[in-house]
Amino acid sequence: MACLDTTVFLDLGGRGGATVRERARRAIHEVVADGETLTTTRLNVAELYVGVARSAHPQRELERIQRWLADIAILDFDDAAARLFGAVVGELLTRGTPIGDMDALIATIGLRNHQTVITRNVKHFRAIPGLSVRGY
Repeated sequence: MACLDTTVFLDLGGRGGATVRERARRAIHEVVADGETLTTTRLNVAELYVGVARSAHPQRELERIQRWLADIAILDFDDAAARLFGAVVGELLTRGTPIGDMDALIATIGLRNHQTVITRNVKHFRAIPGLSVRGY
């Protein structure tokens, strides 16, 4: 299964330009062609809603997000993911390589659910021990 990071959605929306949009589309196409189910996390959805709040056209942005999420399973943060979060962040802090909490939360939901995280932000996610990451 493949867990789409927020960067994928933003890039599909054109944030990074035509080249990045095409790379995001290609990444999704490849995972689907490999027979993987697309997922995202509730936290990624929350980040998308920030975009709605900041948009000059919030209703249009909300409708776009709803179309994106229509066929994607949304994974939640449960107690097992919370425990993983504590262990992962603790290890990263001990190593002196902390990452942002939101990325750590998303990563631990991915770990908990045996997901490969698809992202343009490979650097942060690759710091997570045991997490499968696929960049584009």
